[in-house]
Amino acid sequence: MVFVGDEQFWDLVWPDVEGLVIDAVGVVGDPVRIDLHARQPTVACPSCGVTASRAHSTYMRRLTDHPLGGRRVLLRLRVRRFFCDNGLCSRRTMAEQVPSLTARYRRRTTALARMVQAIGLAVGGRAGARLAGNLPVRTSRDVILGGLRRLPDPASAQVRVLGIDEFAFRKGATYGTVLIDVETRRPIDLLPDRTADTVISWLADHPEIEVICRDRCSVFSQAAARAAPDAIQVADRWHLLHSLARAVERTAHQHRVCLRKEAETDQPQEPSDPASLAALIGPPDPSDPPDGQLLARVRQWHSDIHQLRERGWTISRIADRLGRDRKTVRHYLTTDLDQILASARERRPNGHINRFKPYLQHRFRGGATNAAALFREIRERGYRGSRVVVTKYIATLRAGTAAPEPHGRFRAHAGSPPGSCAAPTP
Repeated sequence: MVFVGDEQFWDLVWPDVEGLVIDAVGVVGDPVRIDLHARQPTVACPSCGVTASRAHSTYMRRLTDHPLGGRRVLLRLRVRRFFCDNGLCSRRTMAEQVPSLTARYRRRTTALARMVQAIGLAVGGRAGARLAGNLPVRTSRDVILGGLRRLPDPASAQVRVLGIDEFAFRKGATYGTVLIDVETRRPIDLLPDRTADTVISWLADHPEIEVICRDRCSVFSQAAARAAPDAIQVADRWHLLHSLARAVERTAHQHRVCLRKEAETDQPQEPSDPASLAALIGPPDPSDPPDGQLLARVRQWHSDIHQLRERGWTISRIADRLGRDRKTVRHYLTTDLDQILASARERRPNGHINRFKPYLQHRFRGGATNAAALFREIRERGYRGSRVVVTKYIATLRAGTAAPEPHGRFRAHAGSPPGSCAAPTP
């Protein structure tokens, strides 16, 4: 231990702390340990405010302070307990607190607590814990987040442009409302639900709002109209772009036949000699080799399933052994390997028929409408898919479109038949 007589240095370390006496300073392992005690003669009762001067007992309190010279600092503060002589007070004893240094139930000094809060505000919990280890400050993400939760909410200034939207406390179950200052892009408040009455009560306390930016939810529009009738209601940019994209996509799907016909009429005259017809077939996809990983895996599954079946295993046992569904095992047992391989090829993202579509379209326009004959033609030119895919594609060409019918929200409007360019009836 090194006893300190001159305390001017410690006045620089703790400039805001008064009433401390440094007893000893020493280095124990890596941290610096400082023994000290308070010299204030009286303390105020935290319950009734009466000054107490009669000591009850003393105990040692251990605190962590901000680093000093790259070392952690541990404080051993000798603290006194005092009697509360106010007979009307429910508190009998209280521990003294050093202003600007200690707080009740805290194992860190006020300066270190502010440092941990600043780290949490800057980078968050987990990243803050990693950063604090290099300062060096021992802490965890839970401690950092707990310090952030104890911070008071910042006072909101006058809001001129307000953004309203919903958010999920629990997606699909519980929703609330978030209020944002659009000019500063900072959240102002969180409401516990997304009802009109809650929004109206909040808007009633903020008459200074001039513009309300919201989505097309009727709850928010009704609340804004009732609580802030003079405010201008505008749609936010994201919902405008989202609605525009959906409208364009829906219109394009509704009139896809007309668009396709226009595109086909602009195509140049295609040649009819065999060499030129062969040139219509695109090259194979380099990422889709004839015997790629998918086909090799299918062959391996087929071999394993049949070997286990020959050994007398049941379908359920084979499925458990290979981690496959029983329907898949039964399909591999009852279907020819070539058919399974053809089906596996066609389940790929693009399918092998894509590079043969220009050839099929040209032959179909030339009068070759027999799907079986066209299948044999492209089979001789390298097509490895199934005849079912070719038959379906020829059927779409015969119906006047090569695109599937839309589903769900992309169905044609009830006022106009599919493929018609007539304006929909209101």
